[in-house]
Amino acid sequence: MNIKKLAIVLIALTLVLSACTAPAAGTPSGSGASQPTATTAGSGAAGGATAAATAGAAVPSTGEEVTITVWDYYGDATPIKPLIEPFQKANPNIKVDYQALDWDTTLEKLNVVLTGGDAPDVATVDMTWLPRFAALEAFSDLNSYMMTGQLNGKPLNEVYSPGALDAITFNGKVVAALYDFDTYALYYRADLFEQKGLQVPKTWDELKDVAAKLAEGDLYKYEFDADTFHGSQWIYENGGQLLSEDNKQVVFNSPEAVEAITFYHSLLKDGVAVHWTTDQGERIQGLKDGRIGMFSDGPYYMGIIKSAAPEMAGKWKVALHPFKKQPGSYLGGTGLVIPGKAKNKDAAWKFIEYAMLPENQIGVFTYAGAAPATNAALSSDQVNAADPYFGDQKAFGVFLETMKTAHHFPYVRSWSDIDTAFTVAMEKIALEQMSVKEALDEAAKISEEALNKP
Repeated sequence: MNIKKLAIVLIALTLVLSACTAPAAGTPSGSGASQPTATTAGSGAAGGATAAATAGAAVPSTGEEVTITVWDYYGDATPIKPLIEPFQKANPNIKVDYQALDWDTTLEKLNVVLTGGDAPDVATVDMTWLPRFAALEAFSDLNSYMMTGQLNGKPLNEVYSPGALDAITFNGKVVAALYDFDTYALYYRADLFEQKGLQVPKTWDELKDVAAKLAEGDLYKYEFDADTFHGSQWIYENGGQLLSEDNKQVVFNSPEAVEAITFYHSLLKDGVAVHWTTDQGERIQGLKDGRIGMFSDGPYYMGIIKSAAPEMAGKWKVALHPFKKQPGSYLGGTGLVIPGKAKNKDAAWKFIEYAMLPENQIGVFTYAGAAPATNAALSSDQVNAADPYFGDQKAFGVFLETMKTAHHFPYVRSWSDIDTAFTVAMEKIALEQMSVKEALDEAAKISEEALNKP
């Protein structure tokens, strides 16, 4: 998700500024975040990992020294880099060659690895990349390194929610450790809702009614986004899917899908939504000048609002997105993977396990402003604290709820072609160039051809 790259930059600015203020209790001077732990399990960390399985446990000092290469696309607000020093201290025989890359470069370099380039031992990957790479068997099965299917001494079904566990599993293989997650919920102007006596909508019809009452001319509209992330959400909320359960047939032009996108488009036609495009600038500008009063996005965007629009503190809240038949959202985020061509897979796994310790998972929130993926971190006091910016709401709890019904994109090697075809269809619909059914049928035909390529 390209907008996520903006989030990293903006959150980084906030962290730099916060370094000029006194650190909170328990934080290293000037860091603005909790110190990554070098402690082994049994030290009282949330989640209670056992000493036998913890990645933080030091390796024997007599072992052969190994250097692992780690690719990190988070940027300046990374939760990965602060782990390096304490990890090396806890594991003196493992050195880390840390390489900071941007999102685009990481993807480009991973594509090169597929054709014979040098692979890192650990890489951060966008979960939207997994459909293609997993289908090509580009990443190692992490089951091979887990002790009896456990991560830091806990079964995976206790570490992750069912949706998160499903997202990292392909053909029975665990191809990534979900590190942060992204699901969509409704952001809304709570101050305007209160002023106008509006209730948070729970259904599509309620959303349209509230949107009509919230809008004032060109101000305070619902944001319409012509992309797969948002389009799929409406389809899921109407009981539809993008592909059939066996991933062999395109179904995003089914009656349920057509009905869903038709309703979504009706918000534009009725004048209660604004089609947000790149020529209008970044979304944050629309929030600040009042053009946008509601929108759907993930937990990382809380960090953007807080860093880029501090003057709007107390004006926004989040809620489950309204639905027709059932809640639904795309499921994405960041995963930690070991490429199949990695040279030091055992040491790489130790690093991943260390990064996934509950106290280090909390660093995903304190450093990057993103949502940590594990249940222990998400239920921690640090992450689940009331947020003054969002009216003292425990906002992360909303996104944790969305995880229960979220869907990862289908794991097929032609996913990028399907994603492009669907996005083009959404753009044609938004611009009134084709009807909803015509656009989705055209995209489905293109996607079927891509899906059936040998």
